[in-house]
Parts: sequence; structure tokens; C-alpha cells
Amino acid sequence: MDTANHVTIGDFAALVSSIAELRAQMGGVAPFPNADIDGFLSHFVIMVEFVRGPQAGQYATITMPVAIQTVSRSSPFVYQGTQANHSVSITLPQRSLLPRVIREEDFFVRPAAFFERGKEMVWMQIVDLDARSDTEVGPIRIILGETILREYQDFFRPSLGAAESLGSAGFPAKLFFNPVAIIETEFGVFRATHGVLTYGRITQFPPIGATVSISDSIPMEPLQQIVDRREGKRGRIDPPVRIIALAHPIDVPMQISGYDAMGAIQSQVRATPKVEPKRQLE
Repeated sequence: MDTANHVTIGDFAALVSSIAELRAQMGGVAPFPNADIDGFLSHFVIMVEFVRGPQAGQYATITMPVAIQTVSRSSPFVYQGTQANHSVSITLPQRSLLPRVIREEDFFVRPAAFFERGKEMVWMQIVDLDARSDTEVGPIRIILGETILREYQDFFRPSLGAAESLGSAGFPAKLFFNPVAIIETEFGVFRATHGVLTYGRITQFPPIGATVSISDSIPMEPLQQIVDRREGKRGRIDPPVRIIALAHPIDVPMQISGYDAMGAIQSQVRATPKVEPKRQLE
């Protein structure tokens, strides 16, 4: 028998053990899970710049306390390019008013590093968030998803995201979101349409501990200016404030279902009033 290329059962077992050890050292090598809703605690760290009004040229830093957030995600699929015109379903409760299908054209910003043909992907939608804080610039409330649709229907856009495998399939992966938030303050109500919120290497859903940052400054558009532009009363929107730094880390998963987490958010929404404007920047 030619033993030069002979592999014994012991050799094979040692190889399997070595691969398992390598995976353990690298961490996060695992398949994507099936579709579900994740509930978790998250918070915001924000720096804003006032560009108009009596506070023009001033800056403010805002650290929000943790708040419950929910995200719905699709089952994984292999991305086949724009010509495939993918359309994927996401999990939502019966009472939800959010879109239940994510289509290729729904992503209003597509980062260059994503949507690579042949890679496994998971598409996501932020379902709900109601974050509140008393800050150096007064009380602030940030809402996303279902709560915007219920309270500011005319300004709603779905907040979508996607995770894409760093390899050919599964974790580890990279993640981005295109969040669209409404921000209530004492000096006005604004829409903040984030271009891209990118997370670093992720190894699970929700991506606990992943670094996250914005790719550009975020103008805070006054809702009244949006209305005036729609009605032809103004030619452009002139945001008086912009977000120049933002981190939105995901702190810890909740040990309840995503459906129960959604119920907890809506209970808070019903129990706590909006932040009403008392002064204007313009």
C-alpha cells in the first residue's frame, strides 16, 4: 500500500479538531438564522451643530439612555444582482402597518461595499423605537418605524438594512442601515434621513457590541419646511441643525420575543406624551 497519501481516521479527526479550534479563535463562524424579529436595548451618542438661528455656530453632545428597539429580518438568500429584482418577505405581527416585503428598489442608498453578487444576504427593517432623554438642549424624543407611521404618516419612509456575508455564506458579516427618524425637540420637530449607518464585523443577530458610525453628516429637516416644499412654497429645505457624529450601539438582547418587545414599546408610546416645540431656531 502507498502510504505517502494515506490519511488515517486519526489524521482526519485531528484535522476536524484543528478546524474547530480555528473557528473558535476567529469567532462568529455560523450560518445565518431564519427570519425573525429581534428585540434589544440600544442607545444613541450624538453631536449636533447648530447652523442657523440664535445658536448658530454652537455644538451640543447628547447621550441617550437605553431604549427598546425591534428589527425584523428576512430568511437568508443568495444575492443574484440587480437584474434578479429580489423581493423578500419579513416577519411582522398582524397588527403592524409596516411594509411586509422589501424590494430591491426600496433601498434609497446602496453602499458600494454591499450587494455583491453570489453573497448570502439578510434584508431587514427597523420595526419600532421610542427613545427619550432630558439633555442640555432640552427633552428629546427619537422615533423610528411603526411609531412614525402611526404619528407622522406623511413623513414615513421604511428604515431598511442588509447584512452580507464576509465569506460566501453566513457569519461573520457586515451590516448597514438606512434609518429614517423623527426627532422631537423643544425647538421643533425634524426628520433625519441617515444616508448610511454602518456596523463593523458582526457575528450574530442582533449585532451586540459591533462598532457603528455614520458615513456623512445628517441634516435635521424641519417637518414644516418639508410640507412647504411639497406645496411649492419654498424651493429647498434649509436645515438649522445637523448631526455631525452619531453612534448607535446595540447594548444587549432582550430575553423576550420580538413581538413582546414591540408591545413594550407601544405601551411606552401610549403612556408618555410627545415633546412639544416651545421655541424656534429660525
